Amino acid sequence: MKIIKLAIISFIVLFLIITGIGLLLPSTVRVTRNITIHATQDTLYHYISDVKYWKLWMEGAKHSTITFISKKTAGAGTKALIGNQRVDITKATKNEVITVWESGNGRYQTGVFQLMGDSAAGSTNLNWYFEQRLNWYPWERISAISNDKIIGPGMEQSLDNLKAVFEGSK
Repeated sequence: MKIIKLAIISFIVLFLIITGIGLLLPSTVRVTRNITIHATQDTLYHYISDVKYWKLWMEGAKHSTITFISKKTAGAGTKALIGNQRVDITKATKNEVITVWESGNGRYQTGVFQLMGDSAAGSTNLNWYFEQRLNWYPWERISAISNDKIIGPGMEQSLDNLKAVFEGSK
């Protein structure tokens, strides 16, 4: 009986310690990638705000089926399924495109493309980030530490692909 009691108390104490550590971690995680592409801001905006062009450059969309839920394929109000993920474009302006991604298991992330054109150089700086809000669960917060290693390489490859579309190099 003492061993069972000790095991239960140990489990509770361990859970509280892990929960405490998890609560010290941020409740929002952001993975960011940035690239400069020699293309005008308007042209680059067209490729980012129109989901049908994502097959040309975005790693997750290149080998997946894109099914449109909405009649729109570009701009705010566009809704599409890319593989098992739902993507909604909630805002699209010349400087920023905001998307909401829902995975097959019901988790949400916000994806934001920020465009800053340099007309003198004829190039555009593209900042792309994914932001995810986390619950208090310790396993969720601790596992979010690896988000950069999971999402980052695909983002980098996608941005390189987009650059290759405009500059012809890879």
